[in-house]
Amino acid sequence: VSEDLNTQFRSQTTRHDAINIKILNAGAWARGSERVSVSLPLELEDYIPEVEEFYKKKHSGRKLQWYHHMSNGTITFANNTGRFDLDVTTFQMAVLFAWNQRPNEKVSYENLRLATELPDPELRRTLWSLVAFPKLKRQLLVYEPAISNPKDFTENTLFWVNQEFAIIKNGKPQRRGKVNLVGRLQLSTERSQQEDNQSIVQLRILRTQEAIIKIMKMRKRLSNAALQAELVDILKNMFLPSKKMIKEQLEWLIEHKYMRRDDDDINTFIYMA
Repeated sequence: VSEDLNTQFRSQTTRHDAINIKILNAGAWARGSERVSVSLPLELEDYIPEVEEFYKKKHSGRKLQWYHHMSNGTITFANNTGRFDLDVTTFQMAVLFAWNQRPNEKVSYENLRLATELPDPELRRTLWSLVAFPKLKRQLLVYEPAISNPKDFTENTLFWVNQEFAIIKNGKPQRRGKVNLVGRLQLSTERSQQEDNQSIVQLRILRTQEAIIKIMKMRKRLSNAALQAELVDILKNMFLPSKKMIKEQLEWLIEHKYMRRDDDDINTFIYMA
């Protein structure tokens, strides 16, 4: 089923080589499997409504549920040494994309938690796979202070991209290559997972609302596109808000009279004191 679906989907999208859809039978695969929320990179998030709309047309009445912990992908990583293809889990991808707009910055554990929305156990496990992968002599991420167990990460532990990362063969760094970082990462089943995620979501909502109000208070009148651009610029050091979250918070702020839409242009917002 998945192969036929992929063939049909690829014939209808210009980005046909970038995605491979796997449709699984819920009874056979998802029973007893907990879904783990994660804030996807925008590049992946944009695919979801496109895939769902396509699937709905083919199978009326069926609904897709996304199990991101079963997914993986290949990304290209470039640094001072060379370019490398990395096979990563969706969780690893979400973490690595936190540096997409700030490749040389040090990012705290707390900010990564906020950026990815991963529950604490999954974030610790994922980060450990990127800073202490057994098969690599040069790790993808570097951190401080040094620890020997991912449980010892604190909110203030700092992580940054290793610009000297390379694949070492015969004692020499290679300028090209491919690395499989997926390994055998297993999901945690700790009960605090849901509570952790809810607290992160609420904090992101609050930060998004605060940033929108700050922008509108200063600008007074702003187009939707300009507002979103400024919003992303303000929040990028903490997290990248999803399009859905931005839309929901704009509607909430309009409903609560913090701002309104222009009478002549619904894509322009006006600040209300």
